Amino acid sequence: MDRINRPTIQTGSSINLAFAIVVMASYLSIFSSFEPESITILIWLTLIGISYLSVGVYGYSYVSHQPSRSLISAYFLCQMLQGGIIVFLSKGHGFTFLILLPLAGQSVLLLTGLWMYIPALFSAIVYTIAIYGYALNWNTALSSLPIFIAGVFFIMIFTQVAVGEEQARHEVTRLIGDLEAANARLREFATQVEDLAITKERNRMAREIHDGLGHYLTTIYMQIQAALAIMPRDPDTAVTMLEKAQNLSQEALQEVRKSVSTLRSSVEDDTPLQNRIEKLLQDGEGSGIQVVFNVQGKPRELDSKKSITLFRAAQEGFSNTRKHASATLFSVLLDYTDPGFVRMTLQDNGRGADKIEGGFGLIGLRERLNLVDGDCEIYTSKGEGFTLQITVPG
Repeated sequence: MDRINRPTIQTGSSINLAFAIVVMASYLSIFSSFEPESITILIWLTLIGISYLSVGVYGYSYVSHQPSRSLISAYFLCQMLQGGIIVFLSKGHGFTFLILLPLAGQSVLLLTGLWMYIPALFSAIVYTIAIYGYALNWNTALSSLPIFIAGVFFIMIFTQVAVGEEQARHEVTRLIGDLEAANARLREFATQVEDLAITKERNRMAREIHDGLGHYLTTIYMQIQAALAIMPRDPDTAVTMLEKAQNLSQEALQEVRKSVSTLRSSVEDDTPLQNRIEKLLQDGEGSGIQVVFNVQGKPRELDSKKSITLFRAAQEGFSNTRKHASATLFSVLLDYTDPGFVRMTLQDNGRGADKIEGGFGLIGLRERLNLVDGDCEIYTSKGEGFTLQITVPG
């Protein structure tokens, strides 16, 4: 069966009650002013009235839940036939025209578009034919038609207003539900953002501790180890190394204090990147590794995040070389020749490795590079040293 998309409106007990009230009022007016010619007419009028009322209540409820065009057509044909018989048998006494008016309202509830006007048109035709049936006079039949048509249009307009209000209530209810669901999603999203912010800050602090304090501790350890190694044969140089270790420990404490108080890195200053890298390499002197630092192209200023990323990469590379590489040479190349990028190449002549195992330092470096849209490439093999090439926009 072809289903009909009808307006959304509650068609429950209130609709059925209204239908019953109109029919009963019409019958009371008929019985108060009509004296049937025989008891048979009275019985038929009563039985058809009961049938008309029953179909109008229960039949309409069924059709409204199974809104196919065939069922709706059958319902209206049945009701119009019974309504026309009631008008004919009552011979127009009382408010007979009220009998067919509820069908106009039901047509608005069951049908859409121009289809809703077809039952109203047929009810007017049925009403006119029923009056002519007992009056046998077209003037009499047509004289009552304007009042009936006015009643039909009033009922239809009133019902359409009710439909519009009901649809508006449904829309408001739907929007409230959507708004509550959106608020729930926003609260969930806010919680996720908060968790993400906490995680990002933890990762940032982990990188800063590893790259900053970890570098200082590594350098201090190497200085003390070297000092202890040469202490018996060259105490003066050993003392110099220990003094440098002491100075580095003071710098490390200063960086820790700044990190705790401001949650920002101590390297975020106006010192050019190449000067900071030079100081980094100077602090590592005495570890038995020759350091080489070169700059290609004209140096240009980078924003703080990119500058820190390159500096921390140099720190990490230099620390790893001293701790793990058993190298005698470490070089840093800053390349500004590409106008869109800055490249830094870190290289040592150590033992290299066949497999790259990413520790905290490499993980932190990649996290930093992701934040500035940078990239890194690693080249190494056993006995062939280690090369790290880093590229950042700028």
